[in-house]
Amino acid sequence: YLICDTLEFIDKRPIEHGKRVAYMMMKLLECKGGYDEYEIAEFVFLTMLHDIGVYKTERMLDERLYDAKGSMPAHAVYGALFLKSMSPFGERSDILMHHHQSLSKINQLNYAYNKIVSYLSLLEDVDSAYCKDGENLDLHVFEKGTGDRYAAEAVMLLLKCVRRDGMLKNIKSGEYEEELRQYMENILFTNEEKENFIRFAMQCFGLKEKILTVRAIMCRCAVDEIAEDMGLTSREKEKLDYAAMLHDIGMLAADKEVLKNVKEFAESEKSDLDDHVEVGTELLKKYFIVSDIAEIVETHHEKLDGSGYPAGLRESKMTMSQRIMQVVDNLIILMNTRKNGQALSKDEILNILLRKADRKQLDAKAVTSAVKRYDMIERRVHSETKDYLEMYVRINNQYKLLTEKSLGE
Repeated sequence: YLICDTLEFIDKRPIEHGKRVAYMMMKLLECKGGYDEYEIAEFVFLTMLHDIGVYKTERMLDERLYDAKGSMPAHAVYGALFLKSMSPFGERSDILMHHHQSLSKINQLNYAYNKIVSYLSLLEDVDSAYCKDGENLDLHVFEKGTGDRYAAEAVMLLLKCVRRDGMLKNIKSGEYEEELRQYMENILFTNEEKENFIRFAMQCFGLKEKILTVRAIMCRCAVDEIAEDMGLTSREKEKLDYAAMLHDIGMLAADKEVLKNVKEFAESEKSDLDDHVEVGTELLKKYFIVSDIAEIVETHHEKLDGSGYPAGLRESKMTMSQRIMQVVDNLIILMNTRKNGQALSKDEILNILLRKADRKQLDAKAVTSAVKRYDMIERRVHSETKDYLEMYVRINNQYKLLTEKSLGE
């Protein structure tokens, strides 16, 4: 749900649609039987995100042709490639690739999740019809398409869920949302999976503006090095990692035109993006039981002398982890700043940080560690941002090849 809310900052429609389809998928799989709750919840999670490619291809839901079966729409291709490269979903990501294809093509696939693809293909059209006609939509349309356009089993399960379980009535009343949310609690993540999905949430920032993900990667590199130098515990470092990846999540709620100037985001004065701190903090408080993470995010623009924002906190009110994040945010801003078209030099960056430490705006110990580890931070930043941007290039190249191939067919 953190990931869904992240994407809703960009545009609500693909996720609202995704949740309705995910609820129907949940009901069909329960009705089908043979799946445990964990398996169903994972497919439901993926279904929530099945139109994630829309964010990049900019083909919004009300512009899509739901009856254009047979081809692979651009958003389906991009979404599958993005999930396969950036998320822990792996081969299941190809469910997105095929869910707009004709039944005959789906049946020809040598793919372990053909059945899920056929269900999703039907449910896409059901939601389109539901949005138009409400719970009074004509189910006979889907019965008539059995065997030609829709898998017979999928249609049978649909009719059963609508007539026996009142599936569409629950969607209309809004009751489905709480039922869906409770069902998602069946997913139990390992620590590694949690970290991978948090990283995926960070990479979703790039669907709106790549610089937001680049900055988050840079922050994580710097946080790791400084925390290591200062001898923080593994638990403290983990919290800082999460906070570094998500500290600018609230910026997704800002207008895209404003975000184009994010490289020049002023480190010492107010801007149109001030409220991103509060927006991001409120979101993270919903999902992290450990309050430290949201609190690190909440204070990353504070200063030790009380001149920061949003609360104007002073030194005594801030933990060392919060102070480290403040130093890192300043460091990354400076590393992205241009003066007369040129990047600031290492000496210029470090001298600015040291002056701020002398003025009691930034923590002196954290600044000392940043100075000591600067070369390592710079190397890691170069390596990890390069990997991320190269991955984007690979996705775009694959996307171009696959969409051209689909058009040719």
